[in-house]
Amino acid sequence: MSTSVVTVDGARVRVSSPAFRETFAQRSSAGATVPAGEPAAAVPTPSTTGSVARHQLPQDPGAGRLTLTHASAATSALAESILDAEDALTSVHRSWFAPAQRPCAPRPDRVDESTIVARHAEAAVRGVPWFDLSKRRQAAQVARRRAHSDIDVARRAAEERVRAEERRLDAWWKALCANDPATVTEHVNGVFDREPGTRAKALGADGSVLEVAVLAPGEHVLPAEEVRMAADRALTIRRASAAHRAEIYRQHVAGLLVATARRALAASPGAGSVRVHVLRSTASGPYDDVCLLAVAEIAREDLHRADFGLDAVSLLGRIGRGTVLGAAGADKAMEPVALDVVPGLAERLAAMCCTERRASA
Repeated sequence: MSTSVVTVDGARVRVSSPAFRETFAQRSSAGATVPAGEPAAAVPTPSTTGSVARHQLPQDPGAGRLTLTHASAATSALAESILDAEDALTSVHRSWFAPAQRPCAPRPDRVDESTIVARHAEAAVRGVPWFDLSKRRQAAQVARRRAHSDIDVARRAAEERVRAEERRLDAWWKALCANDPATVTEHVNGVFDREPGTRAKALGADGSVLEVAVLAPGEHVLPAEEVRMAADRALTIRRASAAHRAEIYRQHVAGLLVATARRALAASPGAGSVRVHVLRSTASGPYDDVCLLAVAEIAREDLHRADFGLDAVSLLGRIGRGTVLGAAGADKAMEPVALDVVPGLAERLAAMCCTERRASA
């Protein structure tokens, strides 16, 4: 694929489908190029996000906690599963990630002294008659001296390898803390590759600003039904309205933006802020039509002061800089943002897909 792009309209760009999907594909940790010793990060899962306060969307008057007095056990269980699914989608911004730490080189390799001693002892007496005890004793002494010498050499070599690795890690860590574009981009992409369920890509760094793109799921991930309490406190489960689905999806997109910023900043100690672009793609034959759903820059210092008890949209409104969150009204599906909001984004995405395609070929 060339770096040229086909603009479908003012909000979408068409790129090669295989290249785009390879760029945002999940990879195994075996392919990550991250120095050893990087601490494992917390991964957002329904089990971790479910422990926080549930984001409650507006319900009918008199809505309260669902209990078995208002519905059968089966209906209550179904209601809980629907609310848990909504909670998992709207609470991703509350996920916490361990900050990066300088990795340490492993301990020196253990020297197999017994093997070295045995090898020299065997070589020393080779050709010496078994009955020539005097020569065999002399040979044994020589073997011990040579074995000790080889053991010392092996130990020094192992220690030098550790020192060389420490120097390499020192240089890598300094570059990461300086937000060196190549270093931080490679490292953050390695971290994203190891995150289950994360489809994000670092686009580069400019000064203290890291730029990231994340692929949002389609609206098929939304629950098909919603839970409501009527005025008489009777529990009802019905087909989710367009307005309800639109609000859930909007909260998820905002939460995904914040969570991606938190993960990227945790992995890049030298970045002062991260600019996140939330994308969505639609397959169109051999191509993907890619649109921009949201963009915002979030500073590290603002994250430290953030109130994560807020819902994702409200939180993003407080800490996001230059925030643009696509919407077309409460009862309509989320509309994409015009691509000219981020000049050059389409071309950079195409160039990145082209590079990824060549690298995997």
